[in-house]
Amino acid sequence: MRGAKVSVRDLRKRYGAVKALDGVTFDVESGEYFVILGPVGSGRSTLLKCIAGLERPDSGDILFDGESVLGLPPEKRLVGYMPPGYALFPHMTVWENVAYGLWIRGYPRREVEERVEEALKLVGLLHRADSYPHQLSGGQRQRIALARALASGARVLLLDEPLTALDAVLTLEVRREVRRLAKSLGLTVIHVTHNQEEAMA
Repeated sequence: MRGAKVSVRDLRKRYGAVKALDGVTFDVESGEYFVILGPVGSGRSTLLKCIAGLERPDSGDILFDGESVLGLPPEKRLVGYMPPGYALFPHMTVWENVAYGLWIRGYPRREVEERVEEALKLVGLLHRADSYPHQLSGGQRQRIALARALASGARVLLLDEPLTALDAVLTLEVRREVRRLAKSLGLTVIHVTHNQEEAMA
């Protein structure tokens, strides 16, 4: 499945007196890796949440391949969202963490098994499917979050400060892995960060 072209048009979002988004407009081509650089508090996370369907903008539009997605719930947008940190369930195994989103969407058991297995193979963690998050390294936990996004059948991958919890060595490793997988799968990626070096890389 190829990545969708993402078009953001004059997007605005307020929280009380605070303008989180003030007329944001841009296009990300299908299969493009797009990085947004900005300081903490500049509305980057709000932007990703609006694209994912977790927040509703006050005005403006978000289009995938020319079609507005504002009326679609998050599970219908085919978006993989990786929030800051890992956002993993500590009481669930690696396999269960990746499968969870598919279960709550009502996918048949066989399809869940196939999708989870394929996603864990892609990130090199199939052999740790029965492990729990606390038994894995930071880089491996980040790859679980990536596998969860891939298993969902995402056409657009949204990365919100995905490398902040990693040390310097793991940052390089995970950065390369994400780029490799995104390119091989043809995903459209929007990656937000406050780190200039990370953005340039």
